[in-house]
Amino acid sequence: MHTELTNLLPYERQHALVREYFLRLGVVIVVLLTAITCVAALLLLPTYVLLSASSNAKEMRLASMKSTLSAADEAALSTHLTALSNNMSILTTIARIPSVSTIIRTMLAVSRPGIKLSSLGYKAATPKSPSTIVITGTSATRDALRNYQLALEGVPSIQSANLPISAYAKDTDIAFVVTVTLAP
Repeated sequence: MHTELTNLLPYERQHALVREYFLRLGVVIVVLLTAITCVAALLLLPTYVLLSASSNAKEMRLASMKSTLSAADEAALSTHLTALSNNMSILTTIARIPSVSTIIRTMLAVSRPGIKLSSLGYKAATPKSPSTIVITGTSATRDALRNYQLALEGVPSIQSANLPISAYAKDTDIAFVVTVTLAP
């Protein structure tokens, strides 16, 4: 017995059957892909709902944390800003004041023949009074002491050099205390 099938249809009809076969096959593949996509979307729906609810819960928690922190931090931030502003004004004031070592070097650079210095004391400026330096020492003569006082008053950064009149009571080996007021 012969099992080989022979197609007796004309060529155009054979070609139409092949086209219909591939068309049906394409429709079946598209329907299967659509069904698989729909099933996958249905299976992902609970995951989407869970993630959306979790995201909303976390956003609400973040919003409540922000409101809690902002209320507590505003007072602390305001206090911190006030402290920083005060520190800034202090630092600005300090930046304008010459350094103590520069002032001392200036005092020591003044010509002082016949004068021996024993101590220098510095008092910083306050809002009510300027900076002062107290210079203690001994002078060989009255003239040397007077020349030293005039030399101090000639320095541009010095406003005045006050020497008590009682310092001129002796002629030689005069112990003195000069109070130097610095220019602001």
